[in-house]
Amino acid sequence: MPQPIRWKMRGFRAIRTSEATKRMLYDFAKAGANAAGDGFVARADSGRNRARAAVIAATIRARRRDARDHILVGPVIDAMRAHGQQ
Repeated sequence: MPQPIRWKMRGFRAIRTSEATKRMLYDFAKAGANAAGDGFVARADSGRNRARAAVIAATIRARRRDARDHILVGPVIDAMRAHGQQ
């Protein structure tokens, strides 16, 4: 009978919260913000359990454009997918 796998959860947390992971996520978000256009910015932050990144509509004009054209759902996600395939 095979032995059970013993996962080292500290190692997973170290990877999820590392600066390299944060930079990688920020690069994805930056590619999405560039695809969205003016008024959209990329932000990255490290939480307790993992790093996070987001594309945010920073101006009222960008918010209105996103509400009308769904920029954050379409072109931004496509740009981030394309960035990941490079």
